[in-house]
Amino acid sequence: MADYEHDIFISYRRSDADWVRWTRDNFARALSSLLRPRLGGMSVFLDETIDDGAPWPNHLAMSLSRSKVMVAVLSRGYFQSEWCRLELALMHEREKSGNLRCAANPWGVIVPVTIDDGNCFPAEVQAMQSEPLHCFANPFMRPDSESQEKMAEQMRTKLCDSIETAMGKVPPYNPSWETIAHEQFEGAFKIKMESQVTLPSLSLPIV
Repeated sequence: MADYEHDIFISYRRSDADWVRWTRDNFARALSSLLRPRLGGMSVFLDETIDDGAPWPNHLAMSLSRSKVMVAVLSRGYFQSEWCRLELALMHEREKSGNLRCAANPWGVIVPVTIDDGNCFPAEVQAMQSEPLHCFANPFMRPDSESQEKMAEQMRTKLCDSIETAMGKVPPYNPSWETIAHEQFEGAFKIKMESQVTLPSLSLPIV
């Protein structure tokens, strides 16, 4: 029977090789190392496929649906990517269906990190409490640099606390999430290939 496979799904704009490298080597590597003493053995999913060359996204849909928590690395470019918007929309729907991120239960399974101006983000995203990492959003930052150490120290407190709290709110796995994710990603892929029409930010299209 299908179940969760990953603890964390990192959602980010895969705009070019340098940003993929920053997310993998500077951000995700530090995050995994900081969380491991708290959470023990853990699995972090990080897709390294550049957006413009995105293949048939079945693997992405399955990995998202089988991840407990999403860490969304938000930027203006993030919301220019239909894949990123769809990843966020699917996890946002999971929160709503589980009565998360509401007045009675303000925590959800999306943990946002902001690396760019958030004033242009959708209103429901701006309402989410995020960890600002603007000053470390340099795709050429070396993993052994002083800036890396400072970013890791900032991540160690609030961001890791938020992820640990989110892990405690994870609902039981629902197999329908995978079916919905496959339908939505395949529909988005078809739209991209046929007409290049973009999708709404946090509204799931009817496929």
